[in-house]
Amino acid sequence: MKNILFAFVTGAALLTACSEDSVPEPQSSDSAGQISFSATAPHSSRASSTTTSTLQSFLVYGFTDTSVVMNGVTVTKDGGSWTYSPAVYWPALPVDFYAVSPDIRKSGDVMSDNSEIIKDMEYGSTDLLYAVTLDQIDTPAPVPLTFRHAMSKVAVMLSSTSEKYKIEVYHVSLNNISLSGNFALPRQNTSDGTAQGTWSDLSTPNSALLYYDVSGGYTTLSTTPKDITEGNLEASFFVPQKLEPVKFAAGDTFTGSCLQIDCVVRDKATGEKIWPNEYTPKYLLINQSESGRMVFPLSTPKVTSWLQGYSYVYNVVINSTYSVDTIQFEPVVKDYLQSQPY
Repeated sequence: MKNILFAFVTGAALLTACSEDSVPEPQSSDSAGQISFSATAPHSSRASSTTTSTLQSFLVYGFTDTSVVMNGVTVTKDGGSWTYSPAVYWPALPVDFYAVSPDIRKSGDVMSDNSEIIKDMEYGSTDLLYAVTLDQIDTPAPVPLTFRHAMSKVAVMLSSTSEKYKIEVYHVSLNNISLSGNFALPRQNTSDGTAQGTWSDLSTPNSALLYYDVSGGYTTLSTTPKDITEGNLEASFFVPQKLEPVKFAAGDTFTGSCLQIDCVVRDKATGEKIWPNEYTPKYLLINQSESGRMVFPLSTPKVTSWLQGYSYVYNVVINSTYSVDTIQFEPVVKDYLQSQPY
């Protein structure tokens, strides 16, 4: 395989899932021997993940042992068909096909180094899909491409059922996690449930901001759980990685992968600020801000890593001040698929 090295920064597009996953068929070819495609993507458990019905286009690369048949050709959905131009015809030798969606290229970043690595994949709103179909020969049937999710999907749901306290949330972030890495497509058909790409060269752990009010204000929690990223920064897809346990060290500091919520707790009746206060440890205070930070581990006995193709939902219910220990916190792990995980 040749000519498939990418470097990119995730885009801002957010795809909306539909309830039905129809599979477009290729247009009939005017000439015998033209290569055509069909594509399927996993069902989704959450609306912002890409499915077969929301997949609109993909890039395809095709290689024989001796030549490049397709080099980053854009295939798009046109009604009930997958189309591209100009037409490409079957060579005499078998072809290996590799596809990615969405278009993640930047000008000048495709190189000839016998690689199938997507470089510097970053967290954000892009649901990266990949598909591999190997050893295909001339046939009137479309080349089947089974797409898989390369990223981990993370959602943070915040709520409060307290009748006494008002919770004002100013910022939400994920701390001490890798934000980018390199992804290598497998040399195995992705229609096989065991086929999976691999991640490597993860970046030094850093912080990812999930929520902030651009007006400088805050959001008030209610009894209805709210996905804090929706309608805000839309950062939902992250590099799969091992999560480090949160550990508190001398000097009132802590390390490890954690969820940080910057907030203020007020008395609903009087508006008086209850937390943070004079008893709040310094490491939970924020310079030049009236809010304090609440810290929750991303790693738990049930979840020690974010895995490729899985969705993780962190539910946080804040009903009192941080020091009273009535905050409920339990992660829920959901696969992108409604069927068995791949």
